[in-house]
Amino acid sequence: MRVVLVGMMGAGKTTVGRALAARMGWAFLDLDDLIEQETGETVAALFAREGEPGFRAREERALATALSLERVVIAAGGGVVLSPRNRDRLAREPWVFWLEAPPEELARRLRGAGAARRPLLAAAPREGGAVRGERGAVGPADGAARGESADAGPAGGDAGSAGAARAEGGDPMPAGAAASPAPAASSPRGPRGSPTDDLAARLAALLGQRAPLYAAVARHRVPTAGWAPEAVACAIHRRLPAVPRSPGAPRHRPTPSVTPAAPDLVVEAGAARYPVWVRPGTVGPGGAADLVPLVAAVAGTGSDGSRDASPGLAGSSDPPVAAVPGAAARPGRAGSRPPQDAAPLVACRADPEPRPGSAERPPVALLVSDPVVASLYGHGVAAALEAVGFRVARAVVPAGEEAKSLAWASALYDRLVEAGAGRDAWVFALGGGVVGDLAGFVAATYMRGIAFAQLPTTLLAQVDASAGGKVAVNHPRAKNLIGAFHQPRLVVADPATLATQPWPAYRGGLAEMVKHALLDGDPHLAALEAAVPQLLDRDPQQLAPLIARSVAVKARVVARDPEERGPRAVLNLGHTVAHALEAAAGYRVPHGDAVAAGLAVELELASRLGMAPPALADRVRSLLGRLDLPLTLAEACRAWEVPPPDPEAVLARLRYDKKNRRGRVRFALLAGPGEVTLRDDVPAALVEELVRRSLAGASRV
Repeated sequence: MRVVLVGMMGAGKTTVGRALAARMGWAFLDLDDLIEQETGETVAALFAREGEPGFRAREERALATALSLERVVIAAGGGVVLSPRNRDRLAREPWVFWLEAPPEELARRLRGAGAARRPLLAAAPREGGAVRGERGAVGPADGAARGESADAGPAGGDAGSAGAARAEGGDPMPAGAAASPAPAASSPRGPRGSPTDDLAARLAALLGQRAPLYAAVARHRVPTAGWAPEAVACAIHRRLPAVPRSPGAPRHRPTPSVTPAAPDLVVEAGAARYPVWVRPGTVGPGGAADLVPLVAAVAGTGSDGSRDASPGLAGSSDPPVAAVPGAAARPGRAGSRPPQDAAPLVACRADPEPRPGSAERPPVALLVSDPVVASLYGHGVAAALEAVGFRVARAVVPAGEEAKSLAWASALYDRLVEAGAGRDAWVFALGGGVVGDLAGFVAATYMRGIAFAQLPTTLLAQVDASAGGKVAVNHPRAKNLIGAFHQPRLVVADPATLATQPWPAYRGGLAEMVKHALLDGDPHLAALEAAVPQLLDRDPQQLAPLIARSVAVKARVVARDPEERGPRAVLNLGHTVAHALEAAAGYRVPHGDAVAAGLAVELELASRLGMAPPALADRVRSLLGRLDLPLTLAEACRAWEVPPPDPEAVLARLRYDKKNRRGRVRFALLAGPGEVTLRDDVPAALVEELVRRSLAGASRV
C-alpha cells in the first residue's frame, strides 16, 4: 500500500506529504527529488537542457519506480497527470488524493522567486539559488561533469519558504497557516495589474487543463486553502484504512542518548572487530538522528544527539475530504512486481566543499546510495553524519548490478579526490548489497584502504551482505570476480527501512535467512518456520531479533575464516548454482531469487548423492514456498520476465566460480541442519541433469 498526492504546483504536496508520512510512520518520497538524485541536476536544469518531453519521460520512469514501493507517501509532480501511462498507473492506485487550491492562493504561495524556478511558469526558465551548494553530475565513462546546477536541498525544505520550491514538486505551503472551517473564498485573479494577477492567470490556465486529469486519477479531493498542512495530513490520515501506520513504528521516538546502547553483536574477523546494531528507527522513516551516537561512538567524534520536537497540529478541525465521482468504479492496482521500465539514468552527486581558509578540515564521509534510497533516507543520514563532524560528499549510483563495475568504482574514486578525501576519510554504504559491494570495494582500494561503514536498507543486505567484509565488482564473465576482503568499522541495520521494499525484493533476503538457519541447525530452522507470519508482516520490532540471529550465524563463520580460505565457503550453500544462473541471465535475476532456486537444486544434489534424506529437501522446499520464493531456476527467471538461459551457458558459468580449486567445481552441500560439507568430486553428469531439469521447471527428480 502507498499514498499518492497529486495537484497543482503550490498545492502543498511536499509539505503535506512529509506531515502525513510522519503521522503514519512511513517513508516519504518526492518524485522530483528522485529525478534529481538520478540525474544530478535540478528539475529546472533538466527542463532547460532536455525540454518538457525529455523531463516527462524521466518522470514516467520515476513514477513507475515509486509505485513499486510499499508503505510510502509519494508527492507527485504537478504535471505527472499529463502522461497517459502515468494516468493509467495512478488510476489503479486506491489511495490517490488531489490537493486543491484556487489559482489566487497558488499564486500567493508561489510569488517571487518560487514561480521563477518553475519552468512552466517562467518565461525564461532559470536555475534557482543553491540551498545546499553546487552539484556536478559525474558519469562512469569519462568522469566529466554535466554542468553545475542548484540543489533544492531536502525535498520540501522549509515549509514556509518559496525558495525551497522546484519545478513541480517541493510545494511551498505556509506551515503556520491558520486552520478554518472552510477554505477561503478567492478569485482566479488578484488586484488588476499586480504580479500575482498575472501569475494567477497563468495558473488558472494550467489548472483548467489539468483539473479533469487530476479528477481522472484521484479517489479523493482535499482543499488546502486556509488549512494548515498538518490539518490536511490529519484529514487524509482519517480516510486511510484502520491500521495505516508501519507495523511497530512508534508515534514519538525518544530523543537519542549521547551514549549508544550496546550493539546486538560484535563481529570478530582476524584483527578486525566491529559492532552490529539492528535497531528500528536509526536510518528509516522519521529521520536518522538516532544514528548519530552510534557512528560517533565508533568514529571517535562526539555529538549532543539533539533533535527537533515533532510538530503538532495547527488547528483542531480538519478540512473536508470529498470522494471524486466515479473513482470507486476504477479497478485497483494489480500485481506487485517492480516495472521493468523503471531503470533510472544515474549520476554521482557533488555536495559543497568546506569553507576555504578553515584552519582544520574535518574528515570526508562519502555517502553512496542508489536514487530511491537517496531520496527516501539520504538527506537524513547526511545530516546525521554532519552532526557527527564529517564533511559529507554524496554519490548516487545505479540501482542494479550495472553499478558493480570498475567504471563506477573509478567515478567514486574521482568523487573522493574532488572532495579532498585523505586516509582519515570514511565511505558509508546506504542501500542494498550492490551499493555495499561497490562502496566497500572503493574503500578497500582508495589509498590502500580507508574506513568503511554499512547502513543496509534491504533485507538481503541486512542479513548477509553487510557483515563479513567481502566487497567486489563484477567482471563480464563472472560475478564478484574483482574484489577484496575489507571489514566495515560498523554496521547499522534499521528494519523499518524494509517496509518500503517491493515484495519481490524483500523476499530475496528471506532466502539468505533460510540458508543461515540451515547452516545453524534444527532449532534455528524450526524457529524460522514458526516465524513465517512475522516475516511476511515485516513488523520491524519483530524482525530485529530474527535479523540479528541470522547475522550472528554469518559472524561465527567469518570469525573462523575471515578470508574464505576454507571453512567460510560453507556460506555459499545454494550459491554455486545461483551465481551461475545470475551470470548466464545477464544479472537480470535478483540474487535472493537465484539463491532460493539454487538451494533447491543443491539440496536435490545432496539427496541424490546420498548425503541428505529426501525429507530434508521436501522440508526446505515447503519453507521456501511459504515465503513465496522460487523453487526452480525457470521459476526464478519467469518471476522477472527473463527467458531461462541455455543450460550450456549456466554450466559454463559454473567453471568460473570463485570457490573452484584446480579447475574443479566445489559445492557446499547439506547433510542435515547444521551439517555442511565442501565437495569438489560431484559428478558433472549429475550436476548437468539437475540444472537442465530445473531450467525446464521441474522442482525435483
